[in-house]
Amino acid sequence: MKTLAFLIILLCTLSFNVLSQNVTEIPLPEEFVTTMDVAGEYPMVRTGYLTDSISDIARFYQQKLGEPLKTSGNNTYRTLFYNYQEHKVRISLYRRSYVTEVSIMVE
Repeated sequence: MKTLAFLIILLCTLSFNVLSQNVTEIPLPEEFVTTMDVAGEYPMVRTGYLTDSISDIARFYQQKLGEPLKTSGNNTYRTLFYNYQEHKVRISLYRRSYVTEVSIMVE
């Protein structure tokens, strides 16, 4: 029984560690400034900002991750939906004054 409990805990820990690495594996543009990085909890979230336009950032992710499964929004806000390494990924872009806020969530 102790061995079974140990194996379950070990598998859960390994699974969580694999998941937590996924948010850090999402490519980021060079000038990305991280404001928050929650890789140790579920869902994993990374936020930050860039001076690039929403269109430029969306183009970057299209080049790195391929065509999104779904896109919603416009030039003020846009959300890109992907499957990345068998996990759902949502990348939200919000244009504020002179920067674009980026929020990446891995489920």
